[in-house]
Amino acid sequence: EHPKTLGALARMHGPCFMEVYTLLVLLLVQAHAAGFDNLRGERRLQDTMDNASMQPVCTPKPAVSFVDQKPMCQPCASITINDQVKRCMFNTSLCDAVGPGETCMIDCAAPFVRVGNWTTGQCPKGNSIPDRMVMWSEPTCICPEPDAQQGYAQDSSGRWHCTQGFAGVPEVVCEPLPGCAGVQTFLRGCDKLVPCAMPSVDNCRFDVSRCTQVPPGGSCEIHCQTPLTGNHTVAVCKDLNTDPLQELDYFPLTCLLESCPDPSPWPIGYNKTADGKWVCATGYNGTARNRCELGDTWTSDCSAAAALTGCLQVVPCLAPTLTGLDGCTYDVSACTSVNPGEQCEVHCKSPFTGAKTEAYCPDGNTDPNGLVWTRPPCGLDSCDEPGQVPAGYQRFGTTGWECAQSYTGFAEKVCETTESCEIRAVLQGCLQLVPCEAQDTDCRYDFSDCMSVQPNSQCTVTCKAQNGFAGSSTTGTCLQGNTDVNGLVYTNPVCVINSCSDPANGNGYVKVEDHWECADGYSGRVNKTCMWMEDECVAEPLLSGCVMEQPCRLPDLGPVPCMYDVSDCTAVPPGQVCSVRCQSPYLGPTSDFACPVANTDPNRTLLGVLPVCGCGEPTPLPPGYNLTQDPFDDNKITYSCAEGYGGFARKLCQPGPDCTVDPLMTGCAIPLSCEAIFVDDSSGNGLARGAIHLGPALVGASVNESDVLYYEVFWADSCEDRMGSTALGQAQAGMGDACCRSDVYSVPIDSRPPEGATGWGVYS
Repeated sequence: EHPKTLGALARMHGPCFMEVYTLLVLLLVQAHAAGFDNLRGERRLQDTMDNASMQPVCTPKPAVSFVDQKPMCQPCASITINDQVKRCMFNTSLCDAVGPGETCMIDCAAPFVRVGNWTTGQCPKGNSIPDRMVMWSEPTCICPEPDAQQGYAQDSSGRWHCTQGFAGVPEVVCEPLPGCAGVQTFLRGCDKLVPCAMPSVDNCRFDVSRCTQVPPGGSCEIHCQTPLTGNHTVAVCKDLNTDPLQELDYFPLTCLLESCPDPSPWPIGYNKTADGKWVCATGYNGTARNRCELGDTWTSDCSAAAALTGCLQVVPCLAPTLTGLDGCTYDVSACTSVNPGEQCEVHCKSPFTGAKTEAYCPDGNTDPNGLVWTRPPCGLDSCDEPGQVPAGYQRFGTTGWECAQSYTGFAEKVCETTESCEIRAVLQGCLQLVPCEAQDTDCRYDFSDCMSVQPNSQCTVTCKAQNGFAGSSTTGTCLQGNTDVNGLVYTNPVCVINSCSDPANGNGYVKVEDHWECADGYSGRVNKTCMWMEDECVAEPLLSGCVMEQPCRLPDLGPVPCMYDVSDCTAVPPGQVCSVRCQSPYLGPTSDFACPVANTDPNRTLLGVLPVCGCGEPTPLPPGYNLTQDPFDDNKITYSCAEGYGGFARKLCQPGPDCTVDPLMTGCAIPLSCEAIFVDDSSGNGLARGAIHLGPALVGASVNESDVLYYEVFWADSCEDRMGSTALGQAQAGMGDACCRSDVYSVPIDSRPPEGATGWGVYS
């Protein structure tokens, strides 16, 4: 007594046309169809006979797949608006349950006012996604005009502006009421003009009493607070000020604290004249300065106190302290204590002789070391003869001295004083004549001609050929009267390395006849340079440019590396070729790979394209697929869907465990009407009246009518086989979307069921 759905089957009808159907068994007796009583009795009688005899034997049907989740057409979900204001601003009530491909209108919700046209929402054509929201765009909605408020006025064009006494940028604000019960519209942005706040200043220093309640655009004067002195400055309140905390803006003012109470008691060394000026007291000298300083309680009572500076006590000058040879030369004993304004004499200390000098202590001196003096010109008139005559000197007459032979200069006797004030005679002025000796310290230069050059003679400096140097030469001169063994005057010649020895073969280099080449297994261009080794004083040969050749690496073999046989391509040397094959059970061509000639990059991969490896054919070929082999090329095979099947045939090679592969055919499926229902329309008296409503064909998991021409409905028996060769009705295909629904096609039914009929079959 309940409807049930049977399976699906395929039957060949004619040489090239296969009709595929979904068999839907429907009760011919409905509770509301009173005219079916006789038919019900006939059916029960037939069932009794069938049960009494053998059950009918049905021909096996081919297996077909039918997805559990068909892409049923789904209406789009209503528009969801998260923004609280916009949720109340837009009217989306017409966009509830919008079907695939349908549109709806979106307008502004009252009391908002629309500017321009309303917009549309759309549910995508063929939508099968549940809860997919309607795609939509917002209409332009504005708030209703607010009521007039203090500080706001509207011009003839409807624009709001701030009235006199107010300033800012007016803005219309909408605030929805709870539950979108309406909207509260008001104006904001215009604030009342207010005076500026008084500036935050040091009230002990600045007088801002004139700056209370300064209106916007107004100004006032800031003065120095008594007893401070200084100019005044102007403070300004900015135009259109609406901030009561905005302080007046003013240029900095300097106020000086020049008068304050005298210190009590007066400090020692200071007196005050009758006219109020501070001076230094008797016995003190300097310039008295009275400086007002802030008191410890300035911030609370603005107190200040005078601080006197500049007067120092008058003191006598002491004798200077003599150190070193000055203590042996000068006598300052007369200047031990010199009163201010008095003088003393500085003499030469015996045995030094010379004129005395005068020293004095300045008037009003306050520095114990303030004696002003100059050193007298003291010298030694005579001293004993030297006890031992040094080399290079000899007597000249009875009292004079001269340079000895092979010495040069002007001999003289001088009297010197030691640190212990001892007087001694010293001969000086004569130096021994010596030849110039060049130091052969640089292996680039040859000084063999300059090893001993007599004064007033020359020599030649050349490049040291034995060390491989070549270049210019220069002249060295030993000056007349030379007394310095290092006195040779010369410039270095310009010397360069023009050759060096060859290294031994090896390390990737080999000499062939008169030039160098890279050895076998190396590549590059040889460059020989002579590198100067300063410490060893030699030019070492250096070969460069040859790099060891490297074999190429295998290329990336992709996600299934065992698909390829790469045994021929391990460590392929430069310039060589190898082959990559498809490894059994995979099938396919062979590809050649090459390692570039003279490759020196250890990370270089072989150059080539991996072969396209496939697999054998599935045996047997599954139903629904055809295989065609090219008569001219045994390796060329094409696949197609068999008749009665729709889709695009493909063979996949599915990798298995242990590098196995399974051929898998995919893409072809029997087109099945995705939905079919019978809608009764006054059936009775043994007749079925109504319509079969059905949806488009489903191929695999997708709605696909590309291979379907039309749909036909037949009576069907309990074996799900159609009864008779004439269809009850037909519907042309091609009107389905990408989703499934049962109201796309309709085939009217007005027929008496033949004996044994249990339902209808819908054929694609």
